[in-house]
Amino acid sequence: MIKRTIVSTVFAFMAGAVSAADLPKGDSVSARVFMELHNIQRLSAVLDPLLSVPGGAFRIVEGDFLALGNLRIRLMGIEAPEVAQQCNSANGDYWECAAEAEDRIRDMLGSAERIECFGNERDSYGHYLASCKADGLDVGARLVAEGLAWPDQDQGYYLPEAAQAQAAHLGIWQAQTPTPSEWRKLQN
Repeated sequence: MIKRTIVSTVFAFMAGAVSAADLPKGDSVSARVFMELHNIQRLSAVLDPLLSVPGGAFRIVEGDFLALGNLRIRLMGIEAPEVAQQCNSANGDYWECAAEAEDRIRDMLGSAERIECFGNERDSYGHYLASCKADGLDVGARLVAEGLAWPDQDQGYYLPEAAQAQAAHLGIWQAQTPTPSEWRKLQN
């Protein structure tokens, strides 16, 4: 924690020490250095958690959507089943995959001593996009590894965990099941 704070402070100081007014006009090297320092300053904010709370503090809205008071967090890099979505099972039946994903994340976050969420971006609804760790373990990675969420293909996170779950036919991978985005299209 102290190491992250020191690194963040050093980067913020370095970036703050240079301003656009200090750059010589037409000097592309100086401009590139300024932009890199600016990007480092923005990145250094991600080193500190968006929040750090005791386990059990969150309300689970969906398998990939958390709430803490008025703060709303969508887990970055995963797609959990939609609330009304059922998943196909290996024997041709359906199972309540959305409820199971919600129960699993509720268990993970409820039993953790500490939950830290990292991210500074917001989606179009104003929800924070973040990755969260329960006692140091990545919640999104665990949901994907257990077959309770799909990796977000556009972002490319958690693909190894998904490949392992798929090879073991865990959860959503036990039978062909539409992803949440495909499922929403089928409902319209």
